[in-house]
Amino acid sequence: MNYENIHNQLIHKAKARVLEGYKELHHIVPKCMGGGNEDSNLVYLTAREHFIIHLLLVKMHPSNLK
Repeated sequence: MNYENIHNQLIHKAKARVLEGYKELHHIVPKCMGGGNEDSNLVYLTAREHFIIHLLLVKMHPSNLK
């Protein structure tokens, strides 16, 4: 399974919309992997999407324990 492709599709979808109601801010490149707080590295996700994105990140980078 191509976890990176699924991750990128979710991020692309999230960048192209405006969420109403509850949303969670996500670092596209996690801070523990060198990502910063720039607007280009931040995206709002639903709680479900945020959970899935973090599962995908674990699958994509199994050796990163942070």
